[in-house]
Amino acid sequence: MGTLLFLVFFHTSCNSDSEEILQEPDLTIVNDDYFISKVFEDLDNITLTALNNSGLGVRMTEDISITEICATAKASLDETGKKIIIDFGTGCTGTNGITRKGKVLLSYSGNLIFPGAKVVTNFDEYEVNGRKIEGIRTITNTGINLATGSVSFAVKMENGKITWPDDTFVTLVNNQVRVVKLGGEGYEASITGTASGKSRDGIDYQTNVIDALVIKQTCVETGVWVPGLGTLQFLFAGIEVTVNYGIGICDKIVTITYPGGSKEVTLD
Repeated sequence: MGTLLFLVFFHTSCNSDSEEILQEPDLTIVNDDYFISKVFEDLDNITLTALNNSGLGVRMTEDISITEICATAKASLDETGKKIIIDFGTGCTGTNGITRKGKVLLSYSGNLIFPGAKVVTNFDEYEVNGRKIEGIRTITNTGINLATGSVSFAVKMENGKITWPDDTFVTLVNNQVRVVKLGGEGYEASITGTASGKSRDGIDYQTNVIDALVIKQTCVETGVWVPGLGTLQFLFAGIEVTVNYGIGICDKIVTITYPGGSKEVTLD
């Protein structure tokens, strides 16, 4: 996921009796977090498209078409080294409005539909909407449930870093379990796990998924990367904040609950 990883910060002030009053939270970091979730959901879509169009490591083709991602993007296969290079050049804007540049480097062990198969993603000057993406992301197939028609993946992000044009950045590491179920309307991903790192303000944080975050392909294809269901807990500086993602509707409305109150916001 990704998944949402960061914090909401609060400003305080004192009244005439010197009592601390909690003001509305600064929501800038929540919108940054929405962008980060978009990056990694988009990355998973790119990865699965490239693997699928190459035969998922079974039916090999040297030239891989990924025009559904972006018309001018190119992908090439190194069958011997089991690597795929996806090159967005100096800038390529897809039909969903995302502009990507640079390269996504995939190393795979075999067909991702088989338990134990693994895909490791690295980046070469890769940017999404002007933000530079760094780190190592590993996806491992940990099992198939034939009864439910779902596949479980362990997702690990190491040395994650996203840098904004003003040179501020966030760092992150995470460990997730993504259970992906395929259906007639596309996939549905249920995400659990934890994350930690530093915000753009240099604040340490930790997150825990309280109720599984659910993302549907039908929502993603309309430009909504926000989970439709689930609850995420944020812990920082002794403060607990939760974000509730709703009742399964494809929208960007979330409810943030913090010490002293709650607020409904629309992410953009």
